[in-house]
Amino acid sequence: MPKKARTTCETPFTFLSEGQQIAAVAHQCGSRQLVILCHGFTGSKCEHRRIFVELGRAINADGADALRFDFYGSGDSAGDFADTLISHNIANLRDAMAWARQQGYDKLALLGLSMGAATAILTLAETPADVLVTWSAVPDMQRVFQGYIQDVHLLSRQTEIYEHEGWLIRKAFWEDAIQYDVAGAFARLTMPKFILQGGADDKVFIEGFHHFRDLALPPADFMEIPGASHAYTASHHRNQAIRQTLIWLKRNFYSNLSS
Repeated sequence: MPKKARTTCETPFTFLSEGQQIAAVAHQCGSRQLVILCHGFTGSKCEHRRIFVELGRAINADGADALRFDFYGSGDSAGDFADTLISHNIANLRDAMAWARQQGYDKLALLGLSMGAATAILTLAETPADVLVTWSAVPDMQRVFQGYIQDVHLLSRQTEIYEHEGWLIRKAFWEDAIQYDVAGAFARLTMPKFILQGGADDKVFIEGFHHFRDLALPPADFMEIPGASHAYTASHHRNQAIRQTLIWLKRNFYSNLSS
C-alpha cells in the first residue's frame, strides 16, 4: 500500500522573551522532536536565499518539527537591530527552548548559522539539548569583528554607534560580544555535534572550523563543502548543506521516526 502523506502546517506565532515579542514560524507534522533554527548576524528566520524556509520544510518532510524565529531586533521581532546583544540572543533561544518543552517536545536539536551557531553553542553550555548542528559557526567574536572593522578597540572608545553595511551597531554590542568564549564553550559540549563549513568562506571561519575539530569532545562529525560561501549562496551548495544535515539528523536525532 502507498505510504500515507504526512499532514504538515506552517504556523506564524509569537512568544515572549525578556518581556519582548519574538516572531516565529512553527513547521509542524505532529512530531515530538523539534529542530530549532537560529539565524545569523543581520539575518532573520528565513535566512539568506530563504535557506531556513527550505530546511524547515525538509525537516517536516522527514517527520520531525522545526521552529524558526527572529532574535530581538531582527526580522519581525520587537526592538531595533542597533539594540541587539548576544546576551539577548541567548535569552531568546533559551525561551524558545522553554516554549518547546511546554509544547511537549521530548527531544530538541539546535541548528545555527554563523552568529546563530555561536549563540547555540553558548546557550548549550548552560541549557541542555540533545544534538547540535552548526553551519559556518562564528568561532571567536573578537577575531570576526576585527575582520569587519579596522581597529575596533579604538573605534569603540571613540564612538557609541557604528554603521556596517547599512546596519547600526552600538558600542554595547561589541562590549557584550567579546565577553563570550565560543571555543571554550564548544570544548565542553558532550552531545552529538555536526559541524558544517563552506570551503570558500573567510579565513577566520575556516581556521575556526579546524580549531573546533581539535577541541571537540566525541561524538562529533565535521564536513567541509568545497567552494561554498559563508551562507551557502549557490543553489547547489544550499541543497548540499540541507541534504547532508538531514542525513546526519536521521542518524543522530530522529532515527527512530517512522517512515
